[in-house]
Amino acid sequence: MPSRCTLTSIAQAAGVSVSTVSYALRGDPRIRRETIERVAAVAKELGYRPNPAVAALMAHIRAGRAPNAEEKLAFVWVEGKSGDKNRSYRLECWRGASVRAAELGYGLEEFSLTAPHMRPLRLSEILKARGITGVVFSPTELKTSVNLQMDWAAHAMAIIGNARWSPELHRAGHFHYMGMRRIMLELAMRAYKRPMALFEDAVNRRANHSCEAAFLTFHPTPGSARRLLHPQAHFDSGAIRGLLETHRPDALIVTSQHEADVVRKMCEGLSLDAGIVALQTTKDGELAGIAPDHAQVAGNAVELVVTQLQRNECGVPANPKELLLDGHWVEGRSLRSRCVKIPPDTEL
Repeated sequence: MPSRCTLTSIAQAAGVSVSTVSYALRGDPRIRRETIERVAAVAKELGYRPNPAVAALMAHIRAGRAPNAEEKLAFVWVEGKSGDKNRSYRLECWRGASVRAAELGYGLEEFSLTAPHMRPLRLSEILKARGITGVVFSPTELKTSVNLQMDWAAHAMAIIGNARWSPELHRAGHFHYMGMRRIMLELAMRAYKRPMALFEDAVNRRANHSCEAAFLTFHPTPGSARRLLHPQAHFDSGAIRGLLETHRPDALIVTSQHEADVVRKMCEGLSLDAGIVALQTTKDGELAGIAPDHAQVAGNAVELVVTQLQRNECGVPANPKELLLDGHWVEGRSLRSRCVKIPPDTEL
């Protein structure tokens, strides 16, 4: 059997030190680009393969010690200012990413693409100057697609959220399809027959229309599903009131607490007894629906980045991974508690 290609053999063939080979194979920004390319070419010629046992050992070592200044990941806010965590989901994402990074032996440093004079390419240069290779991008609230001009080859990256990116990167997000599926099955258990969808169209588009797909697929009255599907580009009270008067739904699926409060008042004015359920609710709130685990999703994005660093992978992936996490059903008090029997083979 041929002997295993090692960092030492690559260093001898490339005429550099072993430490340079190690940094170059990780795409470390402190190593010159031509050196990285030369080392990569030699490694490929010699048939180098990373040793998974060594990678696992290094991960164990990092997890067992506090992060230092040379072991940091960048957390990049795509929208909003760095440190602006007034929205609860932003704070959850930051905390989840910070905790998971620390568990894996890394620090987390914030950057914002909306900071004065900041541009994506400038951010790449700043990260390379600071020796930061791993990058986690925040979720977007306003954008359904993102197109940045960065030095992609210099970074190991992952996205939080479901917005589409150009180029596409590894991502961790909430599984909207399964969330809507759970909502529809819970409504069916409670004998709701005419639920209407009034959730935000931007959320649906960010999730590749998966909310819409699950609504139509699992609606308890399939023949009425299409007529009761009304994603909202703008939450227009007048238009929604007209829909309620026309269709008289027995349940309303909204995005969050704000929309729930609006439609609840409308239902009272129309003498409409409709249950209310949300795509995004809180674990301890009165509003029934799905509570996305933003902290866990952000932690998953950190894991995707660290895995790339351990495998010496940088740049745009040929086959981006998508790691989606189901949320948690919250019973709430906005739905009737009475349940009916459903077929035993129906899984929630």
